[in-house]
Amino acid sequence: MIDSASIAAVNCHAVILAGGSGTRLWPISRKAKPKFLLSLDGKETLLQASVSRLSGLVPPQNIWIVAGESLLPVIREHLSGFPVCRFLAEPAARNTTAAIGWSADKIRHQCPDAVMTVFPADHIIKPKNAFCRTVEASVNFVTKNQESLITIGIKPEFPAATYGYIERGEKLESAGIPAFRVKRFCEKPALPVAEKFLQTGNFYWNTGIFAWKAETISALIRRFEPEIGEQLDRIAAAAGTPDELNVTKKAFEMMKSVSVDYAVLERAESVIVLESPFEWDDAGTWSVLDRIHADKKDADGNIAVNTSFLAVNSSGCTVWGNDPQHMIALVGLKNVAVIQTDDAVLIVSKDQEESVRETAAKLTAKYH
Repeated sequence: MIDSASIAAVNCHAVILAGGSGTRLWPISRKAKPKFLLSLDGKETLLQASVSRLSGLVPPQNIWIVAGESLLPVIREHLSGFPVCRFLAEPAARNTTAAIGWSADKIRHQCPDAVMTVFPADHIIKPKNAFCRTVEASVNFVTKNQESLITIGIKPEFPAATYGYIERGEKLESAGIPAFRVKRFCEKPALPVAEKFLQTGNFYWNTGIFAWKAETISALIRRFEPEIGEQLDRIAAAAGTPDELNVTKKAFEMMKSVSVDYAVLERAESVIVLESPFEWDDAGTWSVLDRIHADKKDADGNIAVNTSFLAVNSSGCTVWGNDPQHMIALVGLKNVAVIQTDDAVLIVSKDQEESVRETAAKLTAKYH
């Protein structure tokens, strides 16, 4: 497994993207406490786990956390027991291209030859040693093939209509982990299409984990999205001056909101997918509790977390409570998730989980 000394030798930096609202996990995930600040397993929050995985892999001073400026105080609290990382406070949410472009410029200014790895803050990954092997392989690949853009794929375990997919092409030489040229990206297919993807064996789930030279991704963003590049140039020109914060705020307000997948990866020539050996879950819907807490299932497939629970003629249900002493009873229900917080209760059929996002949006429009 790679260690801090060897990864430092290739000037590796890690960027953790602490963005997104996680509205499909309403009512627990809120604007003031988004998904990455939740502890779904009763242990670490997803953000804390993201930083923990990098411990011993990337030096703390090379770990960057990009988040909305309003959340930085609470993020610092959550990471108070961790070695000091670097923080970039986004004045406005503008998706992953802006966040990655901005952090890439900061990294290459400090270290022009740096390899940059990128990780979402709100995913579940295990075990750590398989994760570290994957990061090592991606960094080594980029070090030898400096124009390459690496994305990490997961072999699908079921036909997921809520994940993006990557179709692999030609197999490449790599050290230990299978590597392929990317043939195409496919965004959240309909279920019948996802079933076909699973059957072919040529598709991966897209994790949103990347590796590339900071200089390479910076140049490609400017090539494919020149208007975003212009704003990044304004920020870079103001770096270290008294006007930097004001320029950054105005530049972000003017930037297009677009994911790096659309802006760069679907257009670039040398995109490679590594077939990861680790287990991965994007914790995108409430069915994540079924996977995390599978050991809690009763004989009828019901799961209860942090609550007293009684099921009568009910099966395949998942219940999350905010008080172990509070009783939640279900009668005659099948495949339903019940989520209780201090100020809200969600009851949703598991085949309608994607609609929770729409529900959260309607509530926000109605009450705020």
